This record gives sequence, structure tokens and C-alpha cells, in this order.
Amino acid sequence: MKRIGMLAALLLPLLGLHAQQHDWENHHVLQINREPARAAFIPFGVQKGDRMLSLNGTWKFRWTKTPDERIPDFYRTDFDDASWTDFTVPANWEVNGYGTPIYASAGYVFRIDPPYVMGEPKQKYTTFIERNPVGQYRRTFTLPEAWQSGQTFLRFDGVMSAFYVWVNGKRVGYSQGSMEPSEFNITPYLQPGTNQVAVEVYRYSDGSYLEDQDFWRFSGIQRDVTLFHTPDIRIRDYAVRTLPHAGYEDFTLQIDPQLSVFGEEKSRKGKGYKVVAVLTDREGQTVFSGQADAEPILDLDHKAAVMNEWYPQRGPRKLGRIAGEIKAPHRWTAETPYLYTLNLSLQDSLGQVVERATSKVGFRSVEVKDGQVLVNGRPIRFRGVNRHEHDPRTARVMTEERMLQDILLMKQANINAVRTAHYPNHPRFYELCDSLGLYVMDEADIEEHGLRGTLASTPDWHAAFLDRAVRMAERDKNHACIVFWSMGNESGYGPNFAAISAWLKDFDPTRPIHYEGAQGLDGAPDPYTVDVISRFYPRTQDEYLNPGIPEGADEERAENARWERLLSIAERTNDNRPVLTSEYAHSMGNALGNFQEYWDEIYSNHRMLGGFIWDWVDQGIIRTLPDGREQVAYGGDFGDQPNLKAFCLNGIVRCDRTLTPKYWEVKKVYQPVYMKLANWDAATGQCAVEMTNHNHHIGVDGYRCLWTLYSNGVKQAEGEAELPYILPAESKNVTIDLAKAVKKIDWETDDVRLNLSLVLKTACDWAKAGHEVAAEQLTLKDNLMQLARTEVKGGRKLALTTDEAAIRVENNAVLAVWDVKSATLRQLAYAGRTVLQAKDSLAAANFQAFRAPTDNDKSFGNWLAKDWQKNLMHAPKVEALACTGRALDDGSVEVETAQRYAYLAGSILVNSIYKVYEDGTMDLSQTYTPEGDLPELPRLGVSFVADAACDNVEWYGYGPMETYPDRHRSATINWWRAKAGDQYTHYPRPQDSGNLESVAVIRLTDGTGHGISVSALDKPFSASALPYSVMDIYHASHDCDLQPSGAVYLNIDTAVLGLGNSSCGPGVLKKYAIEKKPHTLHVRIQGFRLKN
Repeated sequence: MKRIGMLAALLLPLLGLHAQQHDWENHHVLQINREPARAAFIPFGVQKGDRMLSLNGTWKFRWTKTPDERIPDFYRTDFDDASWTDFTVPANWEVNGYGTPIYASAGYVFRIDPPYVMGEPKQKYTTFIERNPVGQYRRTFTLPEAWQSGQTFLRFDGVMSAFYVWVNGKRVGYSQGSMEPSEFNITPYLQPGTNQVAVEVYRYSDGSYLEDQDFWRFSGIQRDVTLFHTPDIRIRDYAVRTLPHAGYEDFTLQIDPQLSVFGEEKSRKGKGYKVVAVLTDREGQTVFSGQADAEPILDLDHKAAVMNEWYPQRGPRKLGRIAGEIKAPHRWTAETPYLYTLNLSLQDSLGQVVERATSKVGFRSVEVKDGQVLVNGRPIRFRGVNRHEHDPRTARVMTEERMLQDILLMKQANINAVRTAHYPNHPRFYELCDSLGLYVMDEADIEEHGLRGTLASTPDWHAAFLDRAVRMAERDKNHACIVFWSMGNESGYGPNFAAISAWLKDFDPTRPIHYEGAQGLDGAPDPYTVDVISRFYPRTQDEYLNPGIPEGADEERAENARWERLLSIAERTNDNRPVLTSEYAHSMGNALGNFQEYWDEIYSNHRMLGGFIWDWVDQGIIRTLPDGREQVAYGGDFGDQPNLKAFCLNGIVRCDRTLTPKYWEVKKVYQPVYMKLANWDAATGQCAVEMTNHNHHIGVDGYRCLWTLYSNGVKQAEGEAELPYILPAESKNVTIDLAKAVKKIDWETDDVRLNLSLVLKTACDWAKAGHEVAAEQLTLKDNLMQLARTEVKGGRKLALTTDEAAIRVENNAVLAVWDVKSATLRQLAYAGRTVLQAKDSLAAANFQAFRAPTDNDKSFGNWLAKDWQKNLMHAPKVEALACTGRALDDGSVEVETAQRYAYLAGSILVNSIYKVYEDGTMDLSQTYTPEGDLPELPRLGVSFVADAACDNVEWYGYGPMETYPDRHRSATINWWRAKAGDQYTHYPRPQDSGNLESVAVIRLTDGTGHGISVSALDKPFSASALPYSVMDIYHASHDCDLQPSGAVYLNIDTAVLGLGNSSCGPGVLKKYAIEKKPHTLHVRIQGFRLKN
């Protein structure tokens, strides 16, 4: 026995914490004393809120790095917390000075050993020191006198990740699941007057294994805390369903209340009580009323007759304790979000109301039929976006103002659907979606990304999986906006998801089920536990770049090949379910290339359901640096390990909701009406425009069609066209009479474009009257290059001076100087004003084949930035081959230069011909010839270094926002003006930005209007004018590090690489790449508004 005791003593330290398993490291303990899940409503007596107390506000707070450092008995009523911090609830610890924010996309930040979280991780991990932080909270509240009888409940809407609750020194219970509510009946623990609540929150728990989403790891009480009171017989829950009749005109309304009884009311068994339901419309008119006796709802005696009716031995349960037929109700859709008000009251035998509840009701149906998703019998497509709950200052804490801002911006960008990636959102968010009109895919808080599908196939985790889905569905079941349940994200597939699907399908047969991880192998159909085929980051049918793969080789780079082609799936004949991309168009940094191509394919096949962009908002954290600058921080900026750096910055809006060019591209491609030129007769001025209505449930009668005719960027006429009634999915021609306007136009020389704008006739809940819903620019005569035409005038004779050091060309109008040794232009001046000047290591004109890599260039897809770095694209060796000058017979002077830019295994030969005329005009013809083995080319062009005072930019081409070869649908061709500093889009991590496509002419001027003009001579070019050089941007890690370097860099490119989607997804389409062959840039440079 002594030996056994000694052996036990030796082994005990090795067993460690596993020997004393905690609730928060036990996946079989999901809750202690937590109330069953229910819909998110707070009952009341006479008016809303009269039986609730908010416990939001100031609490006493103490934080420790590990559980061992916490105060075990802090919950005692006599404990002195005077020295503790005052801390706001709700709030996340890490953005308030307690603990380290950690950004991880996929993979656990603690040692993997499910269900345990306290194992020793790698020494570099943040959790090596902050093993499992604990936050201890205390506060008091005064119990209202009216609450002395009845029941009082304590509700937490969201706590990350696990927590215990004490009231007046006694433990009430435990819960986990960070994004679901937890309620506790605290009645037995209360006392008259002052009461004390204590909460102990653990940052990590066994539940964290199911919360491995692509987001910052935050913790704390992050949603509302509420006390509410009920009588001893109460409306515990209710479910509302709206079931359509044939034709979708009439509906059956089903209401199923659940009641609870306590104390003496339990012995009364609900006798004499009834639940009364009244449904009213927006005007307050009653459209339905009904009631049900409380006794059979409670059925405390389990009477056979009652059970046989509602819960029969065979077949499904019966629904509709209160039910009725509603004739021709206003139907809810995202386009017509009409809501009725349901008032429930629990009444006693005298007809006195003892409790009330209320919610909004939308009449709508959702079904999958013939490969389509139908809402109220009509097919829909999701013009969707994924949305994380994120605020740059409060982290996961979402105010109503922030939620409303998100929804309004989405609606105004023609977004009609949101996926709550990847967890149930704040309850108020769904109410706002109900009222403003957004389809919602509600997603369970399940992601075990770092374990792939291990736990999904582990039987004893089934309860943990199901618990999260049940709590989501129970909480959100009454929202019209929710049209899909999603079982989770990136967690493999196994029986635990099959169990969730079975439960959801029986619990709520009115909504289909989604889960991207449920996929068939080798082309076999996906499991039928899901109602829609879902894929991440699909490819279009176009050909993609394959960097590193020889041209013509029958293989694809793995980063492309892993992504399926969505249209190919829709064309399969072994499955007829709708096809959806639940994540696509990964919008990290300067992104969203070829977005229109996705929707061209989506509209081409009736089974294509649309998709959800990844994602809505950058998950940047705004912090103030010691020097006072504000920084948008990303992974690693807090010393957090492990981290995935800037992969959290994927939004089409910035973290503070500032709009980006991506937002406008989404709005354009998602617009509900597409317009194209059907017929145009320049002689008569009759223009026919084909309009296709991509709305699902409304016509175009709510819009006005405004048109403006431009010639050479000058407005010639404007008016309003009469719109015919166009049904959803229907196309019709709209006639615009331009007969008077065309008389002013020279059709041989003018560039003529017709701008169309569909605007709201009247204000609605999400936009003002006049808000532009759809727009299109139609080209009536493409004479873009006419805008670049300029004449060369005579002038004084040019002097040509050459020596070993320099070539000078000058007269009273112009001075141009070349450095012979480097074969570069060093200075260009007009009338004594220098407009282009060498600066530091840069010449006045510099060949440029490199761009500061975008996040797409850097990340998962084609690793272009790695190829560029490996091949030294950012640091070529430059060899000057020639620099000569000669006077021509026509009085002009021609300077020829040749350079070779050498990279690792290839080079680019740059041959330049500068032709200077007597009036100061300079024509530049620059030919770029790729040689040897080169990576994909980012750009080909020249960068001029202009005087910093020339910061006014004017151009004729696409604008006003930045555009790229594969992202310019939202722009129009016109004259545009801006400041150089405003041309750069401030992505949190600096990268190529500010490009302008299809430019005929661009001008830089100073405050007096003097400067330089560059115009195209044979074809439009790409351009940008920025206060930063390419290398300035390349060397900066954060936007706040970028500082204007004392010049304006005017970049003129004959070719620019597209953006693609490869930060997570397929790369750049081949048609938007730069072919490795000779390219020529041919432009004219002139002084602008200068007098000789």
C-alpha cells in the first residue's frame, strides 16, 4: 500500500489539471441551471420595459492572466471590492487594457487538446503567459418592491467564452457559448432591497474549440445584461409561423405559446387563464385575433386527449395553438418589408392581463423548388455579404447606431442579404433587418477550423454542437428576415451536423438549411442534410493566370485548381438543388477584381442563387500610438502570437465604415436594374435602352429615370424618361428622345456618352428621395482619343547642347535635361517653372514595372508578391545603354535613350524616344521588351516626379474613384478633378492604389493653374497621381506610416495587372494580365496654361 501511495504521489503532478476537470474544460457540461432557450423577447405588464432592469453600466472588475490568480471567493457579500477597477458592461477586455487582442484566422491560440485549454503552448504564444485570463465582475442592484412576488430572471445576451454567476454569495449557475443568450432564474437567491451579482468569465473553455472563427480573440461580457420579472404564471416562449396557401395570396397564421408556472400557480395548473393574440397592421387595425386556454398548453396532468391531439404517438407534433386564415396580407420580402404587430397577453379568469409580449410578424414563405429558392413563390438571388460584428474601438460590442449604419449602407449598396458570419448576431440586428428588409442567413456559432472536421465526427461532442444550433434557432425563430439556417462554418462534416440538420428540419420546416462543409466527393451529390449546394471562393469559367506554369502546359497552379467553378456545378445533372457561393470575392485590401464576371454567370443559370461577399467590414482596431497618431491595427500589432497579420482586413467598408472603391463596385454590380443600349440612331436622335428588372418582387414604378447627355465631358442636355411597367425578371425597352440635343454634336470628333440614373421617387426607411439605385453610362460615340488631340505650334529655335554629362534642349518655352550616364530625363521646365525634377535616387522620368503589392498579390492565391520579391522586381539593376540627341529638319530635337532593367533571371529593355518641339511639346514613345524568364508583370510604364505644388489633378477617363482593368464598372468616363492626396485610397496596410483606367489626358497644376499635361497619342493609358512613390508605399506597414515625400508621382502605364481575388480565392483572370511581349507607351507632354 505504501508503494501504491508513493506511485500516486509521483503521478499526480503529471496528471495536472486533467485530474480535476473543470466545468469549462468539460464538453459534457454545457450549462448548470440555465433556462431552456427561447425567443428573444422581454415580457412586460402595461408598457414595454416596465418589468425589466438593465444591468449595463459600471461594474467592479478584476482581471488575471490565469485562473490560479483569480480570487476564489470574490463573490462573498462581505468581500471588499473598493480597490477594483470600475469597468463598463458590455465591453471586451482586450480593447480596454486587459489582456492581449489576438487575431487568428484558422487555428487555436492555445495548445490543442480537446476539451482542455490549459496545456502549455509554444513559448512564443501569447497564451504561454496569458494562459486563460479570468475576469471577475461585481455589482449591486435594488430589487423593486413590486418584484417581491413572482419570478425574476437574469439574462446575458453574450459572454465570451464561459462564465459562472453568483447572487448574494450563492452560485446560481454556469453557461458557455459566446454568441447565444443565457438566462437564469435567480428568484430563490434574491432578498428585498439591495442585491449583489458576481460573474466570473473565462477567456477560453472547451467551447472555444467550436469558436475558431476568422476573427479577433476577444473576451468578456460583450452584450447586454438584463433583469426581468414575471408573474408566477408566465409566457415563457412563443413561435410564430406564416404558411402560404396555393397562389401565395392568403396565409395561415400559427402561434404557439409556451407557458411556465411556479409556486401556487403550479397547483392551479393554468385553469382560468388564456393566451390572447391580436395582430394589427401598420395603421393599428386588427386583422386577426384568437385565443387559447392555458391549461391544455401547460398540460401538467399529461392528459391523453391533449397529448394525442398535440403530440401524437405517431407522426409530427401539431402546430397552431392559436391559428387563423389571413386574407391577402401584405407580404414581407427584402424589397417590401411590411410588418404586422403581434400582441400577446396572458389573462386570468377575470380577463385581467397579467403579462404581455409583442413582436413583429412578416408574412412570407421560403421554399426550395426546381433548383431555385422561392420567397412567396418567386425566385430570388442573394446579392449578399458576410458580416462580422466589429467596431474599431469597442471590438465585439455593437451599438444600435452601428448596426443601423451597417444595414443602411448595405441597402444603399443594393445588398439584399447578409450571412451572420459565423455566429448569431446581436438580437437587435434581426429586428432591424425585419423592418428595413434584408434576407438573413443565420449561422450557428460553430467553427472548429483548426481541427478541420474532427469534432464533427466525434460522437460525444454531439450535444455541444446541437446546443449551439438549438439556442440559435429558438432565439431567432420569429424573424421574417431569416430565410436560411446555417449550421456553422469550416468544421468538416460528420454525424454531429447530420444531427443538427435533423433537429432543425423538424423544429422549423419553413426554412431551408445551409452548410458549406456538407459536400459530396468526386462529383457525387452533396449530403441531403442541406438544401442548397454551397461553395467557397469559386472560379468563373474564364481562364486564370498560372504563375510559374509554362504557357500551354496542361496543369494549373494549385492555388487556382483548388477552387471549383460554380457554373459547372450548376450545370451538373445529378443534383437539382440551388447553387450558392457562401463566400466569394474576398475583399482584402485593394480587391474585388472581376466581380462583374461572377454575376454575368450567376444571371446565366436559373439554379445560381447568388452569393455572399467576404466580407462587410475591415476588422481593424483603431488605437492611439505614443506619438499621437491613430493606427488601424491588425494581427501582430499587439505582440499577439500566433497571428495572421492583416488577413482581418477584408471589408468592402473600412473598420470605421468609411466607404471604399470596392463598395461602389458592389453597388453597381448588385444594382437591381441592368441597362444596355438596344438601338441608337444618331440621325434622328432616337435612343432605345433595354432595361432588365432584377428585383424579385417589385417593378420599376418606384423609380425615376434621369438622363444626362455629355459631349467631350460637357453636359449637352438632360431630362427624364418615362418608365414602362417592368415585371421582375422582365426586360423592356425605354425610349429617350435626344433629337434636339444631337444637333449640337459633331459626330466626327465628339466623344458622346449618355448617363442614366434610376433614383427613388419617394423616401423610404433606408434612403431619401432621389437616392440612386442604378446607373449606367452608354457610349453613343466613342471618340475618347479626340480629347487627347493637341496641336504643336511654332516657337523659337531649340538649342541642343551635349557633353559627357548631360543633354540639354531649351528655348524660352522649355528646358529639358537628360543625364547621359544614367540615360534618364532629369528635369523638365516650362517658361522657367520646373514641373518634373529628379528627386533623391529617382530621375524626373523613371521606367516602372513594379507596384506595391496588393493584399491579393501577397496572399493565398498566386503568391505574386513572392514571385516579384524573388525576382527582384522592386530592385532591378539598371544598365544605361545609350543616350543621344539630334536636331531634326522640322526644328524639333529628338533624344533617344536605352536602358536594360535586369531582374533575377530576366530583364526588360526600355527604348525611349523623346521628341521636343519648339513650343515645348514633348512626345514620348517608350517601348518595353521583356527578355528571359520574368514573373507576371505588375505594370509597364513611366513614373514622372512632379513638383509637390502641382497637386491638383484633372483627367478625362474613368472616375471619380480608382479603377483597374478588372474593377471599373462603377466608374464613368468624364472630366474629373481631385487632389493628389485624395487619389490614394487609404487601405490599412499600404498597397498599390489610385490607379485610373482609360485615361485620354491627365493634368497636374499648382494653385495658380500652371502645370503639366500628359495626353495619349495612340490609345488610352492607365494613370495615377499620388503624393507617394511606389517604394514609399512598399516600405510602409501601416497607413499611418505613409507621409507625403515632397513630390507628386505621376504614373503613366501602358498596361496594368488586374486585381483578382487571390487573398483567398482564385487569382487574376488571364485577360487582365500583361502579355510578355513588346508594349509601347506613346504620350504627349505639354506645359499647361503657361504663357511663353
